[in-house]
Amino acid sequence: MFSRFFRELAAGQRPDLDQLGRMFDVAMTKKMAVLALPPQFWVSDAKINPRADHLLWAALLLEDRERLALAVTALAAEAEGHGRLRQAPDLDGLLTDQVRRLSVRLPGEAGPHQARFQALLKQVGP
Repeated sequence: MFSRFFRELAAGQRPDLDQLGRMFDVAMTKKMAVLALPPQFWVSDAKINPRADHLLWAALLLEDRERLALAVTALAAEAEGHGRLRQAPDLDGLLTDQVRRLSVRLPGEAGPHQARFQALLKQVGP
């Protein structure tokens, strides 16, 4: 759902944050509906079940703490449902990896982006 926004960022274009926010809200509604189902019924179609990492990236770009908290929750619930998250420290590693993966897609040096995103995540707290 968010691929166009990330392509624009990689090309050095600033995305329309209002549109990104509206898309996030729709995608999060879909994601929460999917997460309400048992994991064996989760579909892989991104139009029905938006990617949790993309939700997190969108919330980080929006710098919206409420949306970021929702995205962290969705990412953790999805990881737990797939059996990838066994303990709380694993969530920290997962979030750090996602911040790194987003930062390298943005124009310029990744370091400043990573620092800003990590600071946002600390405000939300996993």
